[in-house]
Amino acid sequence: MILTQNELFRMTLFCNDLYLKTAKADFCNFQRNCRMEWNGLREWYFRSNLEKYGGTPKSALTAYFLASANIFEPKRAAERLGWARTAVLAAAVSSHLRRIGGAKNSTEDLEDLINLVPFEGGASASLRDAWKQWLMSWTAKGSRQGSIEGDTALLLVRTIEIFSGRHVSTEQKLSLWEYCQLEQLTSSICSKLSRRVLAQNGKTIENTEDLDRQVDLEMEELAQRVLQGSSALNKETRETFLHVVKSFCYVAHCPPEKIDNHIDKVIFQDVV
Repeated sequence: MILTQNELFRMTLFCNDLYLKTAKADFCNFQRNCRMEWNGLREWYFRSNLEKYGGTPKSALTAYFLASANIFEPKRAAERLGWARTAVLAAAVSSHLRRIGGAKNSTEDLEDLINLVPFEGGASASLRDAWKQWLMSWTAKGSRQGSIEGDTALLLVRTIEIFSGRHVSTEQKLSLWEYCQLEQLTSSICSKLSRRVLAQNGKTIENTEDLDRQVDLEMEELAQRVLQGSSALNKETRETFLHVVKSFCYVAHCPPEKIDNHIDKVIFQDVV
């Protein structure tokens, strides 16, 4: 069949208009789902009394936004909410421990906090192991700000993978060199990005240009490993590392007021 130029032009306009309507409808569904999930997360936050430990509703909303911006598919709600809840709890635990001088002074309260993570089904033991590893790192590195964020990034990765059903056991990790490399890169990048934020805010005297150069090199290696990795490691698992690192990168380079603006536009402003 031969189409004239005018027919091709009209078909393009029709298709573009149809695609636009479809995209708007799809995004409206995304927003509706986000608002519903956020309402549930907010109820969980207040019900859990996390403000007592130093959390804020705003930080909880930011955590959910970062999770939903990276893992947006409707069927992946468990991974998305697992990420958000873990980020909120990790921030609350860190704030609490810094305030009281370390984990040794808050064993009971710490258990209460960790129990807020939904440890149902077969994932229970794996989730507890992930939190134990994080707490051991926190205890070893102390209360110095910027020291634990790399471990928090790994906690997020492990939580997402556990909720997805793709979790790699400790024994399997040791035999997967590629997985270990992704963990090392993720921890290093996220730690440097957090230190960059501290330096920008005048809390440390580190050279941000040096940190940026180091992060750029490691980001290039991470992207290559994620996008061109071997078949020995699941593609979705590799992408989880990149999702978490991207969220740290976004926070490190975006002013808080701009993040708030993005949250408002993406989740709460209706599509025109």
